[in-house]
Amino acid sequence: MHKTETGEKIKAMKVEAARAEREAATLAKVRGLEAGAMEREEEARQLRDEADDLKPKARLEDLSVYQVEKVKATAKGEARTYTYWHASWWEGDRARNVYLGSIAKLSEEAALAKAQKMKASALGFDL
Repeated sequence: MHKTETGEKIKAMKVEAARAEREAATLAKVRGLEAGAMEREEEARQLRDEADDLKPKARLEDLSVYQVEKVKATAKGEARTYTYWHASWWEGDRARNVYLGSIAKLSEEAALAKAQKMKASALGFDL
């Protein structure tokens, strides 16, 4: 998976959850601080659950949108260049490449939104 904003947030949440678990283990060893240890364990569990809930969002963000130029010969024998938006993502062990539309008709933001919608549909996610 490529680096995404949500992916980095997930990593930070997991680090914080691990820190909370270590603190809970330390607190559990001290008599009278068991309640604090249980609090820290619950906090760690919540952080891990939130991180797991963000995984589909991070997967949707891991998407490449790029331009493809195609040169075609016209009837007069001249070369004409057409530029299109394409997107790529992984589905299991296969890369999927998708045509999004002409650059003349679609902005980069619209192409990205269209690609995210297509990827969500392909992976069975709801947007």
